[in-house]
Amino acid sequence: MKRSRNYNAFNQAELGFSLIEVVLAIGIFLVTVLALVGLLGPTLQSVDEVEKTDEVASIVNTVNAFLQNSPEIAGTASKFDAIYEAVASSDYAALFVFRRYVGTSTDVELVIGFQPEASVAAEAELTASDFDNAAGPIYRVLLTASSVTPELWLDDPDRDANGVFTLSTTDPSVYAEGYLAMEVRIFAEQPGPQFNPANVPPDYGTAFTLSSLPILEPIFTYNTAIVR
Repeated sequence: MKRSRNYNAFNQAELGFSLIEVVLAIGIFLVTVLALVGLLGPTLQSVDEVEKTDEVASIVNTVNAFLQNSPEIAGTASKFDAIYEAVASSDYAALFVFRRYVGTSTDVELVIGFQPEASVAAEAELTASDFDNAAGPIYRVLLTASSVTPELWLDDPDRDANGVFTLSTTDPSVYAEGYLAMEVRIFAEQPGPQFNPANVPPDYGTAFTLSSLPILEPIFTYNTAIVR
């Protein structure tokens, strides 16, 4: 009987864990956790980059569809002429893309339109009140002449001091090409309580002009074209 009791006590001691084993287990666990935490940062950054890429792609698609298909830009007049005159008259045209809350609800709608341009129909323009219920960033989209525009129709074959190409004529009837190539710059801006579509972001604090352009960093730049 004594031998049996000693045998059971020996087995119970073997089933336990020593202090060294516990410390080693905790150490291995902590190393594993730290490794996973280290991987979490790059993973979240990748997710954020994917979301930003998707957002930019959505803006590009929205802008292209608006320029190509919107009947509001010129009403019954020529959409090509309206966009051409808007770009040529000030050496750029600006439009905005953003989301806003619908009334007092939590529903969100996509909004796109030009900042007031003499050649664009009023239905395609935005006013300051259109930004009141903005939800998230407001994207300012600048349209300027592109480097692929034939030199005949450019004031200078090189970019000017503001970093843009300028058209040599403001009259679309004189412009003989069947297309207008445009460089498109997209800027992300926060609406803020005093947002004014005529101004650059509060960090710059001045009314928007092309001279402000060299200090602004677009989130994306691409080329597009409209045809007559």
